[in-house]
Amino acid sequence: MIYLMYTKVTLVGFGGTMFWIRRKLVDDLKWITETEFAEYFALGQLIPGGANLFNMALLIGHRFAGVSGAFAAGAGFISVPFFVMVAMALLYLNFGAQPLVNKALTGMFAVVVGMMLANAWKMAGAVPRRWRPWAFCLVTFAGVGALRFPLVWMMLALAPLAVGLAWRDVAAARRAVAAAGESQ
Repeated sequence: MIYLMYTKVTLVGFGGTMFWIRRKLVDDLKWITETEFAEYFALGQLIPGGANLFNMALLIGHRFAGVSGAFAAGAGFISVPFFVMVAMALLYLNFGAQPLVNKALTGMFAVVVGMMLANAWKMAGAVPRRWRPWAFCLVTFAGVGALRFPLVWMMLALAPLAVGLAWRDVAAARRAVAAAGESQ
């Protein structure tokens, strides 16, 4: 089931696979919640390289079926799409200079950008409705996107601060619960 789900999603998700994976896992199958999707996506981002969605697929596959689920998710994610990409590369080598092909690729780019924006909008719903997470998002976006700081340096600078603030909030909540329990 995991293998087939990832194979189907990657076959229809050219350029916008994350959108389709989120839709399938969260909306259609309801295997995970929106928040869990965002958490798995964040975990997949922690491993260096460009295979973030692949990393996420392995994590989700492992959650549902252990090591065999991770292998099934990984195989589903890369097997059939690999052969499709080889065929597309061969076609592009033969027909890539054609003006119609260039126009088609430009149109696909616009669709991919739209799908990425739609997915970002959906995933924003998983961010807590407090100002601090949004402030960290904004600072990270400004640092990496506008000021061109390396992402790893932004993470090294902001992660300890975010963890420290979250730790402080949890400690304050525990003290409040303890105080409420003592007053009863």
